[in-house]
Amino acid sequence: MSATLKLNRTMPGILVEIEDRKRAWQVHLDSKPVGTIARNDVLELPIGPGHHSLRLTSTGRRSSPVRDFDAGDESETEFTCHSQPIWPLMLMALVVPKRWIVLKEQ
Repeated sequence: MSATLKLNRTMPGILVEIEDRKRAWQVHLDSKPVGTIARNDVLELPIGPGHHSLRLTSTGRRSSPVRDFDAGDESETEFTCHSQPIWPLMLMALVVPKRWIVLKEQ
């Protein structure tokens, strides 16, 4: 049996045009690249049931924190992702690049 990982890339609130937000981000499942996700896109991946880790990367050292999750048999696990939406958080993310991409389980 399999489960599904669904990833939605949206930008909440006011969009500040930054070149990085136009690029596709690399999706890593269990430390392996499994695809990319573009701005305003949805990515659905079949995954095996069990414990997994998810991380997104952009250019340079910009990335999301690693998010662990458990997928049940024939279940759907959904995450949303976007870059930091407001200036103070974007500035913080320049100093701490692993906070550039916000990754939340729904």
